[in-house]
Amino acid sequence: DDHAHLLLCEGCGRYTHTYCNLPPLRHVPEHDWYCDACRSTGRTDGLDAAVRALPPAVRARFAEVCFAQGGSSFGWWPAVIYDPALTVGSARRLALKHLGRRHLVYFFGCRDAPFAVLADAKLMR
Repeated sequence: DDHAHLLLCEGCGRYTHTYCNLPPLRHVPEHDWYCDACRSTGRTDGLDAAVRALPPAVRARFAEVCFAQGGSSFGWWPAVIYDPALTVGSARRLALKHLGRRHLVYFFGCRDAPFAVLADAKLMR
């Protein structure tokens, strides 16, 4: 109920009322609001909201197992199209930079650089 006092986290989509928040807020902030969990993990970059705004056809490919062209010396490698909202650190920054233009891909069995961003032409189902 009480939608006038509802806060919606831009990072994860959780919600709470201004008076239920710890510490309570007097007003709904005019700027983006992030819950404590998102602030503590650094998820205040807007990536989660941007991923939710992607077209359904793009989001439907998350978790798709494929072969990805890893580089000239690696050829085609087994991989998965990864949901950028599940990432942290450098993979998260990489995903945010290329979101909507390229897919974040995780290469199975690769320890040196398991994440890359690739265009559709570099992916094979």
